[in-house]
Amino acid sequence: MATGHPVTLPQFDSFELRLAFWIVGLGFYLAASEFHSFVLYSLWRPIFKRPIPLILLSAPLVLFSTYLAGAVLTLLSGTDRPPFGIMTWQMNVRNIVVAHIFETVALLWLLPAQRARSGAAAQTRNVMLAGRRFVLCGIQRVKAAEHYLEVHTDAGMETVRERMLTFLEQVEPGDGIQTHRSHWVSAASARDLKGAHLQLTCGEKVPVARGRLNDVRDWLQDKGVDAQGETA
Repeated sequence: MATGHPVTLPQFDSFELRLAFWIVGLGFYLAASEFHSFVLYSLWRPIFKRPIPLILLSAPLVLFSTYLAGAVLTLLSGTDRPPFGIMTWQMNVRNIVVAHIFETVALLWLLPAQRARSGAAAQTRNVMLAGRRFVLCGIQRVKAAEHYLEVHTDAGMETVRERMLTFLEQVEPGDGIQTHRSHWVSAASARDLKGAHLQLTCGEKVPVARGRLNDVRDWLQDKGVDAQGETA
C-alpha cells in the first residue's frame, strides 16, 4: 500500500517513484546505521549513563534516510518541488513508527534466533588433530607427551601424533586454558585451584606452571569459581 497508493506518497506521481523512494531510503538507512548508532550512543552514554531507547536511536537515522531519498528522487524526477520540502510531519511520524516496529521485531526475534543458531554451532565445533576430527565440547583436557597428544574426552583417552600448538590454534580463550606448557583444560572440566594444581570435576589434578598461576586464578574467578590456590 505504501509503495503503490498515491495518498501515501503524494509527492511522487508514479508507482515507480514511490517504490524507488522506499528502496533508496532503506539503502541509506542500512549504509549509515552502524556509524550513526556508534556516534549517537557514544554521545548519549557519558551523559545519561544508561542505554538509549531504541526509538530515540533510530528516529534521526530514519529522518535522514527518508529526507535524503526524497531529495535525490525529487531532483532526478525533474519536478519543481523543493528537494527538502516534500516531507510533512505526518509522513515523518509514520516513517519513524514503521521503522520502530520493524526494528523491535528484529531485536526481539531475529537477533535471539541468530544467537541461538550461533550457540548451536558452537556446541558442534570440531578440532582436527592428525587428520582426525574431535568434537571440542567433548574434550576434557589435553596433555602433550613428546611428539604425541593425549586427548581426554568424555568417551576416554586417545593418543594422536600431533603438537600442542596445533590444538591451541583451534581453540579460543573461552574454551579452556593452558595451565602448563604440556597441559590444556576445558572450561567445563575445571573445578578449583589447589596450590600448584588445577582440580578437575572428574577428580584428577593437572599441574599449573608457576608463571601461569595468576592467569589460572583470574580465569577461574571469571568463571565464578573462588580460586584459593597459593603460589607453590
